[in-house]
Amino acid sequence: MIINLFPRAVSILLCAGAMLMPFSCQQPDSYEIKISGPLTLGVDWVELHPEPALKAEKDFQMIFLDLEPPFKGDLYQEGKGPNKGKGILMPDGEVINPDIEVIDQYGNRFNLVFSGGIGLKPTYDLPYPNKWPRDREYKTIRIRSPRPIKCKAIFWFCESRKDKP
Repeated sequence: MIINLFPRAVSILLCAGAMLMPFSCQQPDSYEIKISGPLTLGVDWVELHPEPALKAEKDFQMIFLDLEPPFKGDLYQEGKGPNKGKGILMPDGEVINPDIEVIDQYGNRFNLVFSGGIGLKPTYDLPYPNKWPRDREYKTIRIRSPRPIKCKAIFWFCESRKDKP
């Protein structure tokens, strides 16, 4: 009896494994590119020149800032002022946003606005409903802040709809 059940149990396990394999082997289509290491943003423009140049290859492209504590995104709307819940929470409670420009190979400037966050990391993107042109490379990122902000790193994040649940 046990010998007769063994082949059937193995068959069931192999079938279940084959059905689950596409889900466990699926790689995310989204990715991020580190475009700077630690830096302090202030009133003067900081220019970043990523190598290789950036491309708009996915459904969504954005810049996100990985901030040094005590700076963080105001995800929980703890801040005050007109940007409450929509920017970087400063230690004194004010919420601010840096000016961020992305410049393409032709010299066109794209001004970014606060678009949300990845956890407590604020993200900046083109104002809705604008889309990133895909027929070019983005060679320069310029960024400045009305008040000093310390960043661990700055990233270009490309997100695919395929990765959304």
